[in-house]
Amino acid sequence: MATRFRLAAFGHTMEVGRVVEWKVSEGDEIKEGDEILSVETDKAVVDVESPLGGVILKIVGQADQELPVGATLAWIGDAGEEVPDEPEEPVAAAPADSPPKERVTPVARRLADRNGIDADALEGTGPGGRVTKEDVQNAIESGTAPKKEDEVPEGVEVIPLAGIRKVAAERLSANWAQAPQVTEGIEVDFSACLAARQDKRDSWKKEFGVEPTINDIILLATARALKDNPALNVALVDSAIHQFAHINLNVAVDTEEGLTVPVVKGAGDAGLGDIAKAVAELAEKARNRRLSPDDLEGGTFTVTNLGGMGVDWFTPVLNPPQAAILGVGRVRRAPVVEGDDVVVRDRVTFVLSFDHRVVDGAPCARFLSRLKELIEDPSSWL
Repeated sequence: MATRFRLAAFGHTMEVGRVVEWKVSEGDEIKEGDEILSVETDKAVVDVESPLGGVILKIVGQADQELPVGATLAWIGDAGEEVPDEPEEPVAAAPADSPPKERVTPVARRLADRNGIDADALEGTGPGGRVTKEDVQNAIESGTAPKKEDEVPEGVEVIPLAGIRKVAAERLSANWAQAPQVTEGIEVDFSACLAARQDKRDSWKKEFGVEPTINDIILLATARALKDNPALNVALVDSAIHQFAHINLNVAVDTEEGLTVPVVKGAGDAGLGDIAKAVAELAEKARNRRLSPDDLEGGTFTVTNLGGMGVDWFTPVLNPPQAAILGVGRVRRAPVVEGDDVVVRDRVTFVLSFDHRVVDGAPCARFLSRLKELIEDPSSWL
C-alpha cells in the first residue's frame, strides 16, 4: 500500500521547511535509510533519509517549495502501485504576526535578476501561484520574459534575503530589540596553553586519534569556567529563567549555506580528547550537510571564534534563548609590561555578550576572570 511521506520537524522550533533538492526521481527504487532529499530548516540544510524502502511513486513537494511541518513530500510504495486519489492537505495558514510569503521563490528571483527580468510580472505555476525557477527559465527560453526596469546600478547583483540567512535575520533582529545586550571583554595571556599544546600535540594525537586545536582548548576552558559560574549557563524561555544542569556548547561553524551552530553535548564533564573529536565530527558533518536534528538541539551556551580569520576581537550577538555568548579573537604576539620589563607574549581577547534581563555584570566578570585564570595556568586541567 502506498505510504505518504511527510515533512518531519527537525527540532522543536521548526514550523516550516524549504525543499532544496531531490536526490531521486519518480520511479526510482530506494532502500530504507537512503538520502532522498535536502530540506532547509531554520537552522541548517538537512539531508533527509527515507523511513522505508520501495519506489518513489510521486513527488509532491517540489524543489524550492516551502511547506509546513506535516505536509506531504512524496508517496512511496511498490512498483506500478497507484497513488491514492486523495486531496492534498491545505497548507497551514501562517501566524498573524509572521511576514507575508513571497510570491516569487528566492531561486526564481535570483535567476530573474541575473537576466534583467521582472519576476513579479510573470504568471506563477507553483503552489498558490508562486513564480518558480522553471517559470523564469521557460520565459527566458520562449522570449516572452518581461524586462525589468533598470532599478539598480550596473554590476550590482540583487540577492534576496532567504533561507537560513532570512530566518537568522528575523530572529536576531527580534532578539536584539527585546534583549538588553551588554558586552564585557578581557585580554588573556595564551602563552602557557600554546606551550602545552606544542609539547603534547604528538602524544595527544596518538591518545585521542585527533590533534586538538586552539579552539578545542578554549572550549574545554570555557566549560570549566561555566561549571564554576553556572549563572551564565541559563536561558530565558517564556518569561522564565531555565538553569541547565548540563553544559552543552554551541560551536559556530561557517558553511556554504551560512552560519550553523552544532552542539557539543556534555562539555562540562568532557576531557580535551572528547571535545576535539566531537568538534571535528560536527564540523565535518556541517560542511557536508549531514547534521542531524539532534546535533543542533540542546545548546546552553555558545562560543564563536573568528581568530582563524585574523580578527582581534568582535561583539558577538546572542543566540536566543541563551543568555550569553563568548566571542574569541586571534592569538597574537604583543608586547606586555611585566614589572619594569617589556616582554612579548601570546595574547587573545575574549568578548562576552549577555542578556542583562537574566544575568548581571558581576557574574559575567567573574566568569571571564575564571576563564583567564584557567587559560593562563593550564597545568591543572590541560
